[in-house]
Amino acid sequence: MGDGGGPVRDWSDLRRLGPLWSALRSERPEIELVAPEQWFGPGSGRRGDVRFALFRRIIEIRDGQLSLRPHLHPLVPFWVGEVVRPAGTEEFAIVVEAAAIAAALEAARAGHRFPVGPAEGWVPHPLAAGLREEAAWLVKVAAVYRRSPVMAHVRRRVRAELAEVAAAR
Repeated sequence: MGDGGGPVRDWSDLRRLGPLWSALRSERPEIELVAPEQWFGPGSGRRGDVRFALFRRIIEIRDGQLSLRPHLHPLVPFWVGEVVRPAGTEEFAIVVEAAAIAAALEAARAGHRFPVGPAEGWVPHPLAAGLREEAAWLVKVAAVYRRSPVMAHVRRRVRAELAEVAAAR
């Protein structure tokens, strides 16, 4: 973990990951790792607390994504492609990752699973080699998740499909 950046950068990244983490934790509270107060928390005096908190937040976000895999809609990349071009760019990959989370959260709330095996659907961006790179990637995903109008587009699409499934029952 010899990543640079320092505590100020770590704190900033931790804060910027907060909304994405909160969205995942609200649906999947089990992703939150619980640590004894003496090891982590305000006033613990541990050097690296912010770095440790950032590392945990990244793990918890990735755990949330893994727990949502049965709810991943296989058409999310196509829906994103309707409004974001060109496919194959880093921007497209970031938007797809954020949109996949948004759609999976919608499906999970509705209790709907998609009949797609793990290898057939969309797979999250591979983990970066270091904490700094992983944090940078997820900060971009979190920003898109919070601000991009593409999230509303994808949520509408998945809600409409889930309504059709419910009506057909």
